[in-house]
Amino acid sequence: MLATLVWIIFVAGTLLNLNALWRVDVRRLDLLDGILLGQAYYVIVPLAAFLIAGQSEAPDLLLVYRPYQDLATTFMLLSGLYLFPLLRLIVPRIHPASRDTSDPAMFGWVVLLFLGSGLAAFSLSGLGTGGHWQGNLEDAFRNPAFLPIKYAANVARNAVFAVLLYRVTSGRTSAWRAVLWGGAFAVIDLMTTFNRITAVYLVLLTVLLLKHRPVSLALAASASLAAFSSLSALWPAFRGLATVRGYSLASFAEAWDIAQRAGSAAPRTLDGSLNSVFESSNIVVLNWIVTNYGDADRPFLAFAMFARPLTLLVPGAVWPSRPENFGLSLGEQIAHLPSLALNSTLYGESYANFGWFWPLGLGAFVLLWHAAYRLIAPNARVVQMMGAFAGIAMWRFDASFIGSAALLTGALVCSTWIVRTSHFKPYGRFYFYSFASLIPVVFLVGQLR
Repeated sequence: MLATLVWIIFVAGTLLNLNALWRVDVRRLDLLDGILLGQAYYVIVPLAAFLIAGQSEAPDLLLVYRPYQDLATTFMLLSGLYLFPLLRLIVPRIHPASRDTSDPAMFGWVVLLFLGSGLAAFSLSGLGTGGHWQGNLEDAFRNPAFLPIKYAANVARNAVFAVLLYRVTSGRTSAWRAVLWGGAFAVIDLMTTFNRITAVYLVLLTVLLLKHRPVSLALAASASLAAFSSLSALWPAFRGLATVRGYSLASFAEAWDIAQRAGSAAPRTLDGSLNSVFESSNIVVLNWIVTNYGDADRPFLAFAMFARPLTLLVPGAVWPSRPENFGLSLGEQIAHLPSLALNSTLYGESYANFGWFWPLGLGAFVLLWHAAYRLIAPNARVVQMMGAFAGIAMWRFDASFIGSAALLTGALVCSTWIVRTSHFKPYGRFYFYSFASLIPVVFLVGQLR
């Protein structure tokens, strides 16, 4: 009887979300639309699998989530299926008749930020000279310049897919050309960070571009997820070995061969497959938060979720008691690793802050940043699309991400305005962007020795 009730609520909530997503106008995409997309990818799909299987494990963390026993977590997730469609119903999108004030130069600026911040982070991480990616990152964070550069890189790898989508919806390029550009950006990011998140953004970009072509959408989504699943299953082993012997093609080939042999020998599990594609372990971590927060040892964090995005660049020496990074605090509490950041979906941090008042806190938090993007450039479609992709990423980062995303978006809007009103001629911008586009190619070729 209980399982039937859970399934009824889940199916009804899923249909409500699908209806909201079907009504999305890709040309007027905004942060709330991104939140709905992120929930579909990071919550609805893995939760459906958990309800079928009856449980999910994160063996590396020694955590288990049983949806029909851990009912507090289950009904929290089910409630969220109704929260965001309701907010979408209340908050209107940009009016279709309003004049688009987007600056066409935004594409070039975002690409420059993506290439510049990504390559700077790669250089500071020391991966070009070899080593394990995790150890290199720990060393890199000792450099005070690395953290803001890493924040910029996280935002840029997300925003670059938003500006590609805008170029298609504004008629400046074709859908398939945008997908090819997105594939190139994903490869650059994979080769400099060994992080697969840009592949997720590429899949979601493709889904949005094919929204009104259901057959093509189904084929593209199936093929993309199948390829992504196969890659993701081998990626952790490959990533751990790829640069140990140096940043070279020979090292990559050796690491890939070892990863393939290890993958064929290890049994495939549902949890492993889901986590490699949908980061489903975030829900298992959420269950730990619901179980452990709110007592004397771990009191609720009150409004730290609101304060953290506004203080992320404030040095600890200036404000020793500033709110700490929630993902890092989870890594220390659960895995006892201070350098490990664990994600718990948007629901995890909101519950840790507000307990069972989380719908009010999370709703206010999302509406606040939705309003921030409207304030930055109310009628600029490209800026609202950048907000949409930031909304997708909010499901896998802590609250500090959206603060850095809005800050950099505002800075980009100001920069494009300054260039537009200055005497920097169009042909000068063309040569500037063309020269900058050659930098990553030359840089990576130089690293592959």
